[in-house]
Amino acid sequence: MEHLVSVVIPTRNRARMLERAIKSVLRQTYTHLEICVVIDGPDEVTKHLLSQYADQHIPIKILQTEGVGGSTARNLGVQMASGNWIAFLDDDDEFLPTKIEKQLALLEFDDAARHVAFTSVSTYQPKKPQQGFVLPLISWREAQTTVGEYLFSRKGRRTMGFIQTSTLLIPRQLLLEIPFTDGLKKHQDWDLLLRMASAGVVIKQVESAETIYHQHIAPAGRVGQSNVWHFSEKWIQTMPVNQAARDAFLLSIVNRGIATDQTQSKWQRQKAILQRFSQTKWHPKYIGSYVYMLFIQLIRVYSK
Repeated sequence: MEHLVSVVIPTRNRARMLERAIKSVLRQTYTHLEICVVIDGPDEVTKHLLSQYADQHIPIKILQTEGVGGSTARNLGVQMASGNWIAFLDDDDEFLPTKIEKQLALLEFDDAARHVAFTSVSTYQPKKPQQGFVLPLISWREAQTTVGEYLFSRKGRRTMGFIQTSTLLIPRQLLLEIPFTDGLKKHQDWDLLLRMASAGVVIKQVESAETIYHQHIAPAGRVGQSNVWHFSEKWIQTMPVNQAARDAFLLSIVNRGIATDQTQSKWQRQKAILQRFSQTKWHPKYIGSYVYMLFIQLIRVYSK
């Protein structure tokens, strides 16, 4: 029996990007699909666009909200989905054609198991699509570490791992048990993965790049790239991560936000960065990356 996969896409006022995302779903080699679009606020242009896809071989469901935010929009998409599997797709990303087929095979079509699959991504430098590369740097199988360390700790210039919403395939029943955190304005995918890992969910990776992660520069950039480092610092303290992961997050995500915070003087930013650097526990495995992160954040402070 074929398993229905529901592709949940939250969107608002980005019809051109959404059309690209929908077309990538229509090109999937696995075709027992439906698309669940959550229009998160007033948006007549998107409604008109979706009306043009009414006769496609893959049905499209539409839910209109008054603007509830990405986490709640995704949860609503899961609730209206008919599939026993959920694939999330941000409206500014794309699936490559074999993405869902390979993930279902990896998970052995077992929607009763407590497991999720993510894929590697094909991406590029902002505004330089010709300079492409694949993430994550190290596969989940090779890393042999905690989810928190995989997401936040570095090897050289990049984090070891990279797991993002558009890479995920998850049994619907598991998402009803462990949904996205409503109202969370940032780190929504990380928050979900860390809570799932803490609950014993097994994470698996399709190591080939099966998702295109598009890079954008603010102010028109990705929602998750806004600078709200105060929020990030409070958020990580609530997460079930070990000290090494918390230190890495503090030195990279939080300190990067501080380094680019134009509401503070350069001296204030340097002082705040050094203060957080002094709080680390100096895990021997990551000392080199700690020094690198301090160096790069201070460059960001004084290059503006």
